[in-house]
Amino acid sequence: MSERPFMQLYVSDFIGDTLSLSTEQIGAYMLLLMAMWNAGGKLPADEAKLARVTRMSVKKWKAVADDLMPFFELDHDTITHNRLTKELQKSESKSQSRAAAGAVGGNAKALKDKEAHVANAKRLPQHLPDTITREESSSLRSEETRAPKPDFEREFEKDFWPIYPRKAGKGQALKAYCTARKHTSREIIVTGAERYAQERAGQDQSFTKHPATWLNGQCWLDEPTPQRGHSPPSAPRLTHHQQRHQDALAAADKFLGISNDEPEFAGSTFDLEPGDFRSHG
Repeated sequence: MSERPFMQLYVSDFIGDTLSLSTEQIGAYMLLLMAMWNAGGKLPADEAKLARVTRMSVKKWKAVADDLMPFFELDHDTITHNRLTKELQKSESKSQSRAAAGAVGGNAKALKDKEAHVANAKRLPQHLPDTITREESSSLRSEETRAPKPDFEREFEKDFWPIYPRKAGKGQALKAYCTARKHTSREIIVTGAERYAQERAGQDQSFTKHPATWLNGQCWLDEPTPQRGHSPPSAPRLTHHQQRHQDALAAADKFLGISNDEPEFAGSTFDLEPGDFRSHG
């Protein structure tokens, strides 16, 4: 029998969170949650394996992944689910409590063990007063120098959401931002979002990535997309007379054995006009 015989499902929350999903996507989502529950809260972030879990082909999985993956958190090579992880911890805590309650029946043995423990404790070496003082001082310094926990939600509202070019799926975007901030600085994410917003300016918004998809894909690492209409200017086209002039210069240099790389001949020119082949040094 499994150590976790059931998975708690909050029906109202589940229905509310999946209103945007199709029937097929909801089925795939449930299969992922159940497999993750049995696997201890994690699944490999591998397209082929996730496709097998959802009973889909890899091609079909790729077609629905963009809508399903924002419900999960990406952690290197695995995916997790925030709500499922909390429920799993609660289930394990209850299991441990039941195990502890079952151990109460052995009162006589527990009392004997306690007495033996007390007897052994009396023989333990005692800390000297100065050692205790040093340990307490070190603990106090550690508490004083501990950095405050960053407020990811406030960063999201103040720095990320206002500049991102597509305002969709804000709840999933917030979860994805908090996950991304655990291993990437605010400056890198915000700078990447600003660059992406500039690239998408004036473009069809339907092709702009959802913010959760952009964050889960670590798209701040993408190379900048070349801007259209900014190719380097081409060299001006020579007139017929200018082209004849250049051809004559090249023929004269070849006849005289002059190399363009020789600086002493850098000042020689030939002016060509109709019937005019004078050389000027």
